[in-house]
Amino acid sequence: MVQNLAGLLRGKDVFVEGVGFLGRTGDIELPKVKFKQTEVNGRNHDTGLLEPLEAQLEILEFNPVIWQAVQKRINELATFVIKASVISNSKETAIYCEIGGWVSQDEGAFNNVGDKAGIKLTIDVQTYTLEIDGAQAYKIDIPNYICTIGGADKYATLRSHIQ
Repeated sequence: MVQNLAGLLRGKDVFVEGVGFLGRTGDIELPKVKFKQTEVNGRNHDTGLLEPLEAQLEILEFNPVIWQAVQKRINELATFVIKASVISNSKETAIYCEIGGWVSQDEGAFNNVGDKAGIKLTIDVQTYTLEIDGAQAYKIDIPNYICTIGGADKYATLRSHIQ
């Protein structure tokens, strides 16, 4: 299910935490969680450091009043929340996705005839939470050194040493 997650989240409601309902999702590209690698003696070794995270989010049928409120807070961290429910083989699965970060680029409302009305955002991700059927797939909080993938906290030891 994770490989088709972007398709499952298309057309769902998106909220901005602390502001309200923003619109419906169009195309979405979730952050790709990858660790930096370094080459030593011809082999790649995991450094334990995350590559910079970036997400893209297209918002259709957006609420212009809420969007103006988000734009006024453009230098602040914005957290976008998407919730979905998928039914497959008579089993209902809940999906919860939370992407927090700074909007680094936004392509404004499309005004050409025939274009979908909406906005396309590029987000420099600082926090990312993904839960599928109540199980936490990712919980990443870069400022607080939290990197939980599949229930395993990759930064627990690092955090205990520096805090």
